[in-house]
Amino acid sequence: MSNQVSALKKISSQLNESYRQFLVMANAAPMGMPHQQLDYFVSQALTRHYHVTLHIRQSTDDEPALMTGYLSEGPKDTLLVTNDNQNITQVAHLNQIVFIERDDYR
Repeated sequence: MSNQVSALKKISSQLNESYRQFLVMANAAPMGMPHQQLDYFVSQALTRHYHVTLHIRQSTDDEPALMTGYLSEGPKDTLLVTNDNQNITQVAHLNQIVFIERDDYR
């Protein structure tokens, strides 16, 4: 009987370890928003004047850069990101945006 219990415990621990390894996403690149969701969030931020943070992809191996402020439309597939004091405006290209988050929900 003790052999059956120990075998069951061993199988259980192996299953638990495999499950933990399955859920661990070490060295996984952050996924971005789907294109339709990103378009929707940008349009909401533009029309409702939300304070947002854009996560911008600089290159393939770097961590995304952050731009924080209010959005306005720029020329041809760009957004202008103006900070709270309205003294700095940055340009963000739509194809470089990984995801967008509303700051008052942090």
